[in-house]
Amino acid sequence: MDLASRWRTLLTRMALVVLAGASAGLVTNSVHPMGLPLSLREVEHPGIPVWVWERVDRIAVDDARHMWHADVPVLDVRDAEDYATGHIPGALSLPYQEFDDAYERVAPQLDPAEPVLIYCYGSSCGLSMRVAKLLLPRGYGRLHSLESGIAGWEKAGLPVTGAPEPEGSP
Repeated sequence: MDLASRWRTLLTRMALVVLAGASAGLVTNSVHPMGLPLSLREVEHPGIPVWVWERVDRIAVDDARHMWHADVPVLDVRDAEDYATGHIPGALSLPYQEFDDAYERVAPQLDPAEPVLIYCYGSSCGLSMRVAKLLLPRGYGRLHSLESGIAGWEKAGLPVTGAPEPEGSP
């Protein structure tokens, strides 16, 4: 075998290895629940597909307050421990990390045809959209995510239940 044939064989084998690796990576990424973003619109919160962003209404605190006053169901998707330390009054605990078990508990109190308000920690938290990703296929078509989360709610001076008393209070 001459030198040119050896190089051609080597380059062909290298190309096959790269192609096999890229294929395996794409397949793994597509089935992994927290796959890496393949679109620039997902970079801020990897694992949240563009279709979720397009179907969930992200709202400000004032709009969330109006929904809360109208008795729209509110879902707190933070960890159960954080929910216990303070949450929007009447909010149902639906921790993202325990979604399957928690959903079974809260589902009877929800109507997929009606609006639902979801919140997490704050504006850089993607948990609300991750839970929306799980609720949309279950028929929930009127999901609203509080953009500023519980942090924005508290900053606006709105009530929080279960929050510890500030230090120095009687």
